[in-house]
Amino acid sequence: MSYINERERLDALEAIASANRQMAERAKAPGWYHPTLGVLAGGLLAVQELPTGWVFGYEALAVVAMGLLVAAYRRHTGLWIPGYRAGRTRWVAVGGAVTFVAVFLACVWVSRTTGVHGICALGGAVIAGLVTIKGRLWEKAYRRDLGVEA
Repeated sequence: MSYINERERLDALEAIASANRQMAERAKAPGWYHPTLGVLAGGLLAVQELPTGWVFGYEALAVVAMGLLVAAYRRHTGLWIPGYRAGRTRWVAVGGAVTFVAVFLACVWVSRTTGVHGICALGGAVIAGLVTIKGRLWEKAYRRDLGVEA
């Protein structure tokens, strides 16, 4: 059985902490990433009051744009971290998804049952802001998971 001395143990812990700090810095999205994702996600709700062709057209555009956004993030950071990974980040991602679905369904329901126009556009703006905030909260949770931030 091999034992390591106190100095080796401390050096190993510092190496782990250093790697975690580097990973947290490397995974930081560019400033435009979360607002762009927010606008794309909000647009999915905002177009719901438009004719069906516009809705499907925007949805196809959004899927392509989100794919390009992921590719840009990967080019910028050199990696991709799943949003639903274990840890604090999972709670941020699940909370964001549940909120998105709740706001989306509520706005579409109100729009279609009351005939009030503009509710989906308003909801889309809310979604855009929430997705932007959720993205930043996800990054903070990721840094906390790595032990880089308290």
